[in-house]
Amino acid sequence: MLLPFRIEFGDRGIEDLRRRIAEARWPELPFDTGWSAGTDHGVLRDLARYWHADFDWAAAQAAINRRPHVRGPVTDPGGSAEWMHAMVQAGPAAAADEPPRTTLLLIHGGPGSFIEFLEAADRLVAGVDGAPGFDVVVPSLPGYGFSEAPRAPGMHPGRVAERLHALMGELGYPRYGVQGGDWGGHIGARLARAHPEAVVGLHLNFAGGLVPRAQGVAASAEEAAWEGRMVDFRNRQGTYSRLQRTKPQNLGFALHDSPVGLLAWMLEPFHAWTDHGEELWDALDRDTLLTNVTLYWLTGTALSAARLYYEAEHESPPHVPQFCAVPTAFARFPAEPFIAPRQVLERSYRLVQWTEFDRGGHFAALEQPALFAADVSRFFTGLRAPR
Repeated sequence: MLLPFRIEFGDRGIEDLRRRIAEARWPELPFDTGWSAGTDHGVLRDLARYWHADFDWAAAQAAINRRPHVRGPVTDPGGSAEWMHAMVQAGPAAAADEPPRTTLLLIHGGPGSFIEFLEAADRLVAGVDGAPGFDVVVPSLPGYGFSEAPRAPGMHPGRVAERLHALMGELGYPRYGVQGGDWGGHIGARLARAHPEAVVGLHLNFAGGLVPRAQGVAASAEEAAWEGRMVDFRNRQGTYSRLQRTKPQNLGFALHDSPVGLLAWMLEPFHAWTDHGEELWDALDRDTLLTNVTLYWLTGTALSAARLYYEAEHESPPHVPQFCAVPTAFARFPAEPFIAPRQVLERSYRLVQWTEFDRGGHFAALEQPALFAADVSRFFTGLRAPR
């Protein structure tokens, strides 16, 4: 049974966090490398000082608790029952002459959390630009935040998809829409393909679950260029994913023990994959980013979250995506480093909406919550309109 849940960390955990930041052992860097070799030393030290002295976790926790949350055991077809957390926001019931509210499942990735969707979820529940509002479910993935870490190997993205489908059943939502970015893109695609009877539509801002070209079919010039960019990206910036896919425990123990180490590890992808100017804070709110990092720290989930990368790499037999017949929308934000050509999306999904934005990046719901919510609303409102 899923029961109401409140986030309640006391002063002891925050005092320990601040003590560890204050006692951090900083390396000597004899010359400035900026972001070229990883997290910028100066930016990290400034943010760590702010985290230690000025960041207000109590205010962040109170803001999170203004939204309703549930937590309880959820069983998937694999037979395991582990505790899941979700933020569940429902608007007023539709009037008798109105269609019922559509429920949306918003799936986060890493190094994000349900925190990514706080503002966008509020907008979707209230209704965007006069459109009807939605009921919204924002879970924490297994091993992330307040969702229990899997007790056995094998919680790969397909299993996570089944766990989320079971969660929606526990909440009483037999039909729902899915939105995903980062891991949410992969998991959302697996969920839509496995349960087309339940998923009314799939909205993506990350191109996961792409169908490979048929054997013997040559790549177009656009697709070949994209494949080259992805190889280059993995060579230059693939450490975050590759290490967690192969040896997550090598780094996980350090991240669990050092808040500055955790901050450095999580700050770099936010900087690299976000659409910003000279300062990262041009695109992201500093307190919101620290709320996300503090959530990982207080729940002790850096290693259990990284495990999802390992499970995806070691799924047996390896998952081979098939065409997804569920109506799909793709929101193309320009700073998303994993953007695939439209022809690849059309080979992989029943693509019925394609939107190109002039700003925004990988963490679209966090960077551009108004644009993100408007696109999600337009897609799902269109699906429920009479045709």
